[in-house]
Amino acid sequence: MDFKKVSFEDFEIINAFYHAYPARQCDRSTAATVMWRNYYDNYYAVYDGTIVFSSNFTGKICFTYPIGKNVPGMLDELEKHCTENGIPMTVCGINKDELPFILEKYPDCRHYADRDWFDYLYEKEPMLLLAGRKYGTPRNHINKFKKLYPDYSFDIINDAVIDELIEFTKKFSFNSEKDESARHELEICIEVLKNYKKYNMCGGYLHLEEEIIGYSFGEIIGDTLFVHIEKADVTYHGAYQMLTNSFLRTFADDESVKFVNREEDCGDEGLRKSKLSYHPVELIEKNTAEIRI
Repeated sequence: MDFKKVSFEDFEIINAFYHAYPARQCDRSTAATVMWRNYYDNYYAVYDGTIVFSSNFTGKICFTYPIGKNVPGMLDELEKHCTENGIPMTVCGINKDELPFILEKYPDCRHYADRDWFDYLYEKEPMLLLAGRKYGTPRNHINKFKKLYPDYSFDIINDAVIDELIEFTKKFSFNSEKDESARHELEICIEVLKNYKKYNMCGGYLHLEEEIIGYSFGEIIGDTLFVHIEKADVTYHGAYQMLTNSFLRTFADDESVKFVNREEDCGDEGLRKSKLSYHPVELIEKNTAEIRI
């Protein structure tokens, strides 16, 4: 089985699989797979109408749970590939619906899940409306933002604003010197903006007249809107909450969208607190299985 490095040329191939077999977890989204292709050294292989990815995650090679019409066959091919190349067979990103099959096929495997990498999944309507006491915190931030900055606007990203968004992104660099992942995320943001049309994402930016104070972009797969990137200037009170709400009101308005995935918190306590404040309907558990072959 031959693995190929993920590139822009593979976008439609990957996209076809994700849309044919939609899941609500962020690592099953096209833009995320392509965006992080270099950081995680993403490769992919196709066998009998089924796709699998390999990544270098935390210093070791792991394979995603296969997607397609012949998952058992692809797992058998992975066994052969790992045996022939002397690679441990580690399968990651296994959701709770897929885990029973892995445990049935490989009863001796070691499996575990890391809370830091669970996705935050929300029902769309409550996030849009923010009604009731439990949504008081984000709603109050939004109301204060509107009061302080009544002339704000939220517009869809277009070619004319790309350079300004790139310059806005560069302002975040000084905050991430000690965090390799955060630093790389900023580089990814700039790379995405430079190739925005190729990624075919939905995105918008928050601004006060000519001053950009935030932007966000993501994609819709199946019934889920994936929010891949949110960047806002925190010197403007409530900017993140206003950005989130504006983005959803613009791009989650379609009736086909039922859920919103805001990805993981990666163990960041500030992010965890913020994402929990929107009361997720589910924390999507992603398991890793170390398989004996």
